[in-house]
Parts: sequence; C-alpha cells; structure tokens
Amino acid sequence: MWIAPVVKRQRAENDHRTGFTLVELVVVILIIGVLTTVAGPEFASSLHRMRAEAAAKRIKVDLGYARQTAIAQSGPLSVSFTPASDEYSIPGLLDINQSGQSYTVVLTASPYNASLVSAALGGDTEVQFDRYGQPDSGGTITVASGGYQTTVTIHPNTGKASIP
Repeated sequence: MWIAPVVKRQRAENDHRTGFTLVELVVVILIIGVLTTVAGPEFASSLHRMRAEAAAKRIKVDLGYARQTAIAQSGPLSVSFTPASDEYSIPGLLDINQSGQSYTVVLTASPYNASLVSAALGGDTEVQFDRYGQPDSGGTITVASGGYQTTVTIHPNTGKASIP
C-alpha cells in the first residue's frame, strides 16, 4: 500500500507539461514591438551620423595624402571636389583599388552613402598643394547623410585638414 501513492504522484508530475501560454507570448511580442519603435529612429540617426563622419574622415585622410604626395614629389598636386556628383578626385594619382583609373571617391557609394553638400575653397571647389604642402587657399568641405552634416576644414597656412 505504501508504493501506490508514490506511483500516482510520479505519474501526476510527469503529466504536468511546462511551456509558455498564449498570453505570455503576446506580452513578449508587445514588449519587443515597443522597444523596436523606440530604438528604431535612434538607430537610423546614429547610422546617418556615422556615415557622415566616415565620409569626412576619408576626405581628411585623402587631403593629407595629397599634401604629403605633393611634398614627396616636390611638385603641385590638386584635389578637386564636385558637389553635383557627390565625388572628389586627385588628378595625377592612380586609384589603388582600380588599376589604371584616376583616384576618385564617390561619396554616395557604400560604405559612406553620403552627399557632398559644398566645397568652399577660396572661391572654387579645388585645392592645390604646392611642393611644400602649402595650399593655394583654405576652406571647408561639408558632407551630409540624412539630417546630419560634418565639415572638414583646410587650414590656409599649413594645408592640414581637421574635423572640428
């Protein structure tokens, strides 16, 4: 007689099934939906900011590269910006990624997906570095992605580029 209650108790424990109820699943889905609604716009804003900053950093690095190349070659080298097509080029340098092509960066392409808003470089859209790395003018280049803008500044005396 003593064994029967134990067997019944084991059977009852084995018959009890664990899992999630429909109400629990609906609550979890609602929480995920609310978090997505709140975090979605913040994620998009962060993505635009990162794209604009990455494009500005690329321009800054390429301006430094052109300046150093002008010094190394002891000759003038220019960087030409074309806001209408969201690109810039360094005539006289070859693109390391595309053999035989001139050095051109299209900012609307991945990974930047940005636009070239303006290039105000002493009345034109080109800066030329002389053999000492001095620019013919200083100025600013502005890039944007979404609603976020970043500006690259070229110092008129040194030719060094900076992002404030």
